[in-house]
Amino acid sequence: MRFSRKAKAAVWLGLCFLSAASGHSVAFAQPSDRVVAPRQALGLVQPAEVMAPSQAFFEYLLRESLALHPQVRAAQAQSQGAKLDVDVAKWAYWPTLTFNAQRTDLPSSAAGGGSNFAVQQPLWSGGAMSARLDAASKLDQAGAVQVDVVRGEVGLRLVDAWASLLDAEANRTVTARTLEGLSRYEGIMQRRVSVGLSSAVELRLLSVRVGRAQTDLADAEAAIQVASQRLKDIAGGSENAVVPELKLPIAQALIGQWLQRQPLNVSADFLARHPAVRKAQLDAAATEDQIAVQKAERWPKLVLSYQRRLGSLPTAAERSLWALDLNYSPGAGLASATLSDAEEARLQARLASIDALRQEKQEQVQLDWSALKREFDRQPSLVATINSARDVLESYERLYFGGLRSWLEVLNALQELTQAQLRLAQAGNATTLAYYRWRLRSGQLPSDTDWTK
Repeated sequence: MRFSRKAKAAVWLGLCFLSAASGHSVAFAQPSDRVVAPRQALGLVQPAEVMAPSQAFFEYLLRESLALHPQVRAAQAQSQGAKLDVDVAKWAYWPTLTFNAQRTDLPSSAAGGGSNFAVQQPLWSGGAMSARLDAASKLDQAGAVQVDVVRGEVGLRLVDAWASLLDAEANRTVTARTLEGLSRYEGIMQRRVSVGLSSAVELRLLSVRVGRAQTDLADAEAAIQVASQRLKDIAGGSENAVVPELKLPIAQALIGQWLQRQPLNVSADFLARHPAVRKAQLDAAATEDQIAVQKAERWPKLVLSYQRRLGSLPTAAERSLWALDLNYSPGAGLASATLSDAEEARLQARLASIDALRQEKQEQVQLDWSALKREFDRQPSLVATINSARDVLESYERLYFGGLRSWLEVLNALQELTQAQLRLAQAGNATTLAYYRWRLRSGQLPSDTDWTK
């Protein structure tokens, strides 16, 4: 049986087309290159104690950023100031020393000059001194907790920047592989058009898809630069923010094993330890102590004082003087009592805001947990979608040469496979983002970075 030259050329180009497509492009991989579901391929292969390189680099960068970020340093300075306020409140229990000197040039003055040395020891202040100390102690604790609150906020920003970097890198990788396949398509289609087996319209359609992929690749590379710069800025300019290992996704087996060890519900004790909730509780307690100070100010103060007068005095008995003083400064009278009532009303508002804040944090933690579970659970279906899209593409390639499928259907099948691969990569990155957001918002990070917990 004889074949025409055109038929032989068609068969030869078809074989070249299938060979080039199935042997090199990720879009046209052989069945042995199929994607396996994370639960099957990654479930028990790698122990949870082993960190992926990108995770190790990121958590090192996280600890470095949370120690050196300007906002963290500012919160630490504020905490140090609150700690010194406690010392100030404690010094109020100690005697107060005063010294003054004077000289009188009036003719009627018996003494031309002199000086006075006095010591005052507070004995009773109506509870004002102890209330000030309690308030300062609460504010000291609140300042220390505020450092953790700021660290959590900086950590969330760093995680968001890293997730953007992972998404941009996944987009670049998938688009580059698709562009490689389209470029091979283009070379084969040019040869088909030259021998009259395909129309120029099909080549122009392919050129449009190539141009679109090139644009997507340029956008992905620009997004990588933006995300890398953002990551570096949040990390305080650290060179560890630009290491190539940060672009690698985390193996989902680690997250899957961690998920199995976590409780299903968020306990009340868990939320009570949240830094933001704890900070609000300490602020309310400090406000309550400050109200006690205002009330104590309306009481008289009992002070033991000793004075020693130096200089020209008529008699020696006038040099020393012991006194028990009762000082009373009513202040603004009824206005002071009204001020205390107003502060107590504000205290009730603070206490109510604590419950609202606890509910808000609980909602955020539950949303992160739901996103974590949702993105992880949908990965097997995405893997199945990829394998199905690959089968469809391989089938459409064969049917195209038999005249049963159009060139547009082949290109659309390739686009479906590309989108499925990108969705799988984004689902893994979303799982990683939700994992770190959950641990940061729950207060487990940065102090705890152990996957086994």
